[in-house]
Amino acid sequence: MSSNKTTTKANPSSPTRPSRQDSINQVILVGRIVAAPELRQTASGKHVTTARIATNGKAGAEFHDVVLWNQLADFACSYLGKGRLVSVEGRLQSRQWKAQDGSTRRTIEIVASRLQALTGKSDAPAA
Repeated sequence: MSSNKTTTKANPSSPTRPSRQDSINQVILVGRIVAAPELRQTASGKHVTTARIATNGKAGAEFHDVVLWNQLADFACSYLGKGRLVSVEGRLQSRQWKAQDGSTRRTIEIVASRLQALTGKSDAPAA
């Protein structure tokens, strides 16, 4: 009895490459919280906070603004303080606005989809 099934083997010399339409916007950071996050509320009632995260590299410290919404914002404000080591996953977002002095301001921030404390409260460095 013969089978009419056909099988195809992947050609190792031509790996699957993303097309030009495919893109990835993903950021993963591990760093320390610079200041205790403060909870804010939008006009529609959503909770939001911005946490500033410091990462260290050979060139020195880099500082990243991380926007946390709803349950992530509540968690950060309730349990995370200055010096806590955290892991953040999210996407980069840029935005611009007009400042009160009329100048155009621009920022790039990380909108978090996942946040995890990597140290306990007692493990944070002394202030």
